[in-house]
Amino acid sequence: MTNSREIAAQILTEIHSSYHFFENSITNNKDFSRLDSRDKAFVRFIILNTLRRNGQIQEIITTFIKKPLKKNNNFILNLIRISICQILFLNVREYSAVNTAVEISKKYNLDKFVNALLRNICRHKIEIMKKTRTEINIPKWIKNDILKSFGKKKLHEIAKSIVDEPATDIKIKRRYHKQENWEEILNGRFIHNQVIRLNNDGPIDKKPFFKEGFWWVQSLSATIPVNIISSMFKKSKKNNISVLEIGAAPGGKTFQLIEEGFQVTSLEISQRRTRRLKENLKRLNYKTNILNKDILNFKSNKLFDCILIDAPCTASGLIRKKPEILIMDKSVNLEKLVIKQRKILEKSVSLVKKGGYILYCVCSIHSKEGPKLIEGFLRKNNNFEFVLLDSEHAKLGEIFKGMLQLFPDNEKFKDGLDGFFIAALKKK
Repeated sequence: MTNSREIAAQILTEIHSSYHFFENSITNNKDFSRLDSRDKAFVRFIILNTLRRNGQIQEIITTFIKKPLKKNNNFILNLIRISICQILFLNVREYSAVNTAVEISKKYNLDKFVNALLRNICRHKIEIMKKTRTEINIPKWIKNDILKSFGKKKLHEIAKSIVDEPATDIKIKRRYHKQENWEEILNGRFIHNQVIRLNNDGPIDKKPFFKEGFWWVQSLSATIPVNIISSMFKKSKKNNISVLEIGAAPGGKTFQLIEEGFQVTSLEISQRRTRRLKENLKRLNYKTNILNKDILNFKSNKLFDCILIDAPCTASGLIRKKPEILIMDKSVNLEKLVIKQRKILEKSVSLVKKGGYILYCVCSIHSKEGPKLIEGFLRKNNNFEFVLLDSEHAKLGEIFKGMLQLFPDNEKFKDGLDGFFIAALKKK
């Protein structure tokens, strides 16, 4: 049977060569599917940590390997990457990481090279750890923007936070919130309202009351947009308020809107993601009006009181949960996404009532997808104005020119938050 570290190197090679997302690469690997749950967890652990430390590891490789490996030795390069990660950054015994890597590399006649390299790194471990900096893990297209928009200190704090394993948050249904001792049942702690932060101790779908639909997975950051909408309409009868949700899947915000009692129309462009949304709604015993459509081609005979835009973005705020983003150069893709975000905003103008609201959000920390986009929109649309967020929501993150930005290094919550940007706009 293929060794778990060898499988980890295979999957990492695919991620690096094809820029596939981590979950897709895991799912498509047949050797991984044959592993037991313990080995699967180990493979996930070393790949994700290697991706989070990619910049540091690459700098070490450049320092210790004077002659670059040939392109057809990409597997060995990734075997070296996961080995360095284990030796320097994980609580793995050095001899175990080194010996296993050497055994695997024998198939490629590179065992002597791998052995000499890794043992050399082991000898210089203390010196390396003193010199290495977490800032180098953040790619230039994110790093330069953070430096320009928020400064060196913010870059340092974000870099320091993203090398840690992210927390998993779940939202308890309000009707069940007081019925159970959820912290004990789910082995977690409440961090805000009905959001409980779990200890990462097993598959999420095996947790108590998952099948019963008493709760759903949703980060605290992702709950804030709907909380803001609820506060906007706190003096109104929610069942008279129509909300168009753009980019509805996998459904966290949809479930919140339903729970609040709004008239919800959920729009999702992807057929695959629409199927997932429907599956999640069925488990939770919720129903809503779902449309598998592109917002840019969407036509409606009625206008909406509120439009919630969960726009497609670079997901730069999720770099702890999706560390494969750290090895991707999304600078070209960023420009295309900004154009699409702008088009979605402009389309929403024609769908919202006078006196109605647009709530724009992205799981991004890049200024082009956040403040700069909204400022540009307001310059062209003088019939819209900022809505100042109330203190309850503002205190969860940092307010910039009336807009809310959440960063991964958020010190107000142990283990931080997902990076998120939120702006509330009102049609005059």
